[in-house]
Amino acid sequence: MLVPESAGVSRETLVAWLKSAAPQVSVGLMAADAMAYGQAVRDLEGAGVPLLHYDIMDGVFCPQMTSGAGLVKATATQMLKDVHLMVDDPLNHLPAVINAGADIVHVHPEGQKHVHRAFVELDVPVQGCATERKILRAVALNPGTPVEAIRPLLPVVEMVTFIAVDPGWGGGEPDEALRDKIETLRTLCDQLGYDPLICIDGGITLKTYATAAHMNPNIIVSGSAVFKGGGSIQENLKALTEI
Repeated sequence: MLVPESAGVSRETLVAWLKSAAPQVSVGLMAADAMAYGQAVRDLEGAGVPLLHYDIMDGVFCPQMTSGAGLVKATATQMLKDVHLMVDDPLNHLPAVINAGADIVHVHPEGQKHVHRAFVELDVPVQGCATERKILRAVALNPGTPVEAIRPLLPVVEMVTFIAVDPGWGGGEPDEALRDKIETLRTLCDQLGYDPLICIDGGITLKTYATAAHMNPNIIVSGSAVFKGGGSIQENLKALTEI
């Protein structure tokens, strides 16, 4: 279902709704036909999808290069704009992403000099939002990055995103190593008094969705399971729900 208006009043109420309605699927637009993004967005809205996921890759941080903030801004939608920055030095990209109306922004700590500053810059209201709701800040971890690396960032994020596949490469799926990392985060947060949203991204298909769901995340990112599952968007979403 689409995000209710009451959940959009503040960042805190949105976080609470995402926790209560878990797991939510954030649908990766990159898996849709690039020549028909507009129709894909309309179909997703018609199906009640609450989150639209954008993979922004610069060909430097990871091998692939995809559309940037321009596509985010051009999308007219009631869905939350969920933007995953897989880029070198995201501080340079944040102004455009913020201006594009991003509701959620995932930033990677790997290789950055000033990752804390990125989350400070993201502590601003969503552009174009009727309320003063602030952007949800997510720190995203590559498969080889330990949870301990983000301990200093937990006070300034609302979400931790676990990447099941190296960004820009295909294959892979949620596995026991990912499960262990999620449990490590939960233990650490219990000790420190934090309760961030948990998101799983990468390798999610109709076959692997159940594995991810059993790890009890709040959000699961998937494009292929929705657009390439062999049926319509409605049928594929129903299949995920049944799983």
